[in-house]
Amino acid sequence: MKTLDRYVLSAFLKNYLIAFFVLIGMFVILDMVFKFDDIVEVQSRLGPTDAQSLFVLFSALISFYFYKTFLFFLYLGPVIPGVAASFTLLRLTRNNELVAVMVAGVPLLRVATPIIIAAVVLSGLGAVDQELIIPNIIPQLMLKHSQLAGTTPTVKTVPPMRDSENRILMAARYYTPSDGPPAMDFLDVIGRDDKMRPTSHLYADRAIWNPDSQQWDLTNGVIVQGLLPEQRPTDPTPVATLKTSITPDEIALFRSGDYVDLLSTARIRQLLQRSETYGAIDLLRVMHSRYAQLLLNIVLLLLAIPSVLTREPSKLRLATAQALGLTGACLGTVFLSHNLAGQLPPNPAWTNTWPALMAWMPVFIFGPLSVYLLDRVKS
Repeated sequence: MKTLDRYVLSAFLKNYLIAFFVLIGMFVILDMVFKFDDIVEVQSRLGPTDAQSLFVLFSALISFYFYKTFLFFLYLGPVIPGVAASFTLLRLTRNNELVAVMVAGVPLLRVATPIIIAAVVLSGLGAVDQELIIPNIIPQLMLKHSQLAGTTPTVKTVPPMRDSENRILMAARYYTPSDGPPAMDFLDVIGRDDKMRPTSHLYADRAIWNPDSQQWDLTNGVIVQGLLPEQRPTDPTPVATLKTSITPDEIALFRSGDYVDLLSTARIRQLLQRSETYGAIDLLRVMHSRYAQLLLNIVLLLLAIPSVLTREPSKLRLATAQALGLTGACLGTVFLSHNLAGQLPPNPAWTNTWPALMAWMPVFIFGPLSVYLLDRVKS
């Protein structure tokens, strides 16, 4: 590695770390400001304001945002390299260091080469975060601010859901995995025949998910069969377990939200292979967005570098504005396409291709533009 490469690379890595801590810190502070009422409410539920309650709240906040940092890094991963690269090149230009480099016969794009290579390598951290870390801390990431220090459980209902055996499952209360093992209170399962007529009724006071056997363990569960008009209902028969395709994952997918974005790509592929799965369009959206994001990270960097890679310090303000404008437009297009990918396509025949088309749209638009800008850099 040449002296110039080491110098540029060390400056880029320093700026990368600075951008990482600054942007993550801003994310945490803004999140606390917007959720300040929830945090104050949690503190009031902990009891009188004293050293002990403040210590419990402070410890809960540290734990809460420690896990959230991995999610914030996933959001900011495409932005941090571009910010670090821009500050590195702007400083080199402002100090007239690029002039000395060009006098030595080194093209400007050659100066940016170690930055691009390092950014590609660092983008692998986002993949590790997405595929290995986040899927293993989903219960912690699903916690709300109102649940700090375990003050309140998350209680939801399970609306009628159809499983792979054409049964209808519903529950009055559902406790998410963030509160412990997933559980349901007052469970009802209606069996149906091919004509959608009820054939059986299973009900239980409580159902707790057993991850080892992949089934629900029932409390006071009984089943009554023979509910067709020409049949005579049987006496209630005790039932200890329920085997169904309605798992905690399926319930979370049915309720949608941000749960799909937390799953690993391997798990998404498994869910898409099932004959009956909820949230299929969201699963396709996230899967194709993951693949497109690998190129988008590079595209965002290549939009920023040509904008600030100039040999004229007098044009730094214009270069900075151009970099902000191009990267902002790209991120805005990513946001728009991300939302469109989760919507129903205008033509039902596009159901499987629509999420992929929307996910790759920013690459098709800004990829050629980034190559064009690189070609126009004056060395």
